[in-house]
Amino acid sequence: MIRPIEQPGSTSLSVAICIGTYNQSQYLKGSIESALAQSYPIQEFWVADDASTDDTPAVMAEICKLYPQIRYYRQPKNLALPGNLSWLLSQPKTDLIVRLDSDDRLEPDYVRVLAELMLQHPQAGFAHCDVGELDKDNRRPRIRRLTRSKTYESPEEALRSNASGYRTAANCILYRAQALREVNYYIPNLDWRTCEDWDMCLRMAAAGWGNVYAPKVLSNYRVWDDAQGVRAKRKMSEVMTTISIYKHTLIPEYQKRGWSIAPLTSNMRAKAVGFADAIDSPLFTEQERIDYKVLLQDLGKSKSLSLAIAIADLGLNPMVRWWTRMQLRMKDGAKVMLRTIKPARPAVS
Repeated sequence: MIRPIEQPGSTSLSVAICIGTYNQSQYLKGSIESALAQSYPIQEFWVADDASTDDTPAVMAEICKLYPQIRYYRQPKNLALPGNLSWLLSQPKTDLIVRLDSDDRLEPDYVRVLAELMLQHPQAGFAHCDVGELDKDNRRPRIRRLTRSKTYESPEEALRSNASGYRTAANCILYRAQALREVNYYIPNLDWRTCEDWDMCLRMAAAGWGNVYAPKVLSNYRVWDDAQGVRAKRKMSEVMTTISIYKHTLIPEYQKRGWSIAPLTSNMRAKAVGFADAIDSPLFTEQERIDYKVLLQDLGKSKSLSLAIAIADLGLNPMVRWWTRMQLRMKDGAKVMLRTIKPARPAVS
């Protein structure tokens, strides 16, 4: 059921749902309808098209006829993901802003549950939840969960928990508009096509904002079939942004607080080894392969990385990727077991 825009009560927080899109016209309607079907009143709906080259404008013209409350804007030129999203998230005049990708979907109670947590915890800069993975046929092969048991995480706890990586299930995030403004949204660097939410959430923690977590599947994140190895090609950008996050945010913040950076350097080395599974991507040119290895050394030089590079050069990376998938399945199983033994504190129902 599509619910009309309503005005929230005096004890509620106003909400905008913002959808950034680029060449994903086939999923747009499903994403938009999941936003319109929220059980919580939504004041503003925005879609920002980053100069798509597919039939997105035509699709949006039809969608806007059906749902005239949607504010659609097409960028005159491609700004890349950080630029388009920064423009988009700066438009609403609401207390809270949902960032929803155009191929993802929200469950009907997503905003209601997370907005209530944000109301209870005014010191939280963002809210997140468990996430279901969606394949191209809208099947849900996997649930992404956290082992975290606390609803609210302080800024200091967030900086420590993120030492090993981004501690949300996926980038379906509900932000506090004030926190977004304080950190000035995403860093407008065209090389940042990955890790942008991790970086911004860390900058929120550095600015004194905590976060809240609901242990419920409230959103769905699209995971693409990668038969062509496209994700491996994007690893170059991911490694670059990961280096930047550690060197320009995490390490300075740890040093400012007098904390040891040993956990950070250890995790940087571990991440470099993990990224080595993309070395054999057929989408890399030989020079790009050389550059990628240099980046890995910059992220975390170690004997383990040298071994991982040697394994890749011998053509054994398919075995490494198989073992990585097995580890992921074991981690998922362990999280389910831990959730049974020590349930996460329930979110608002």
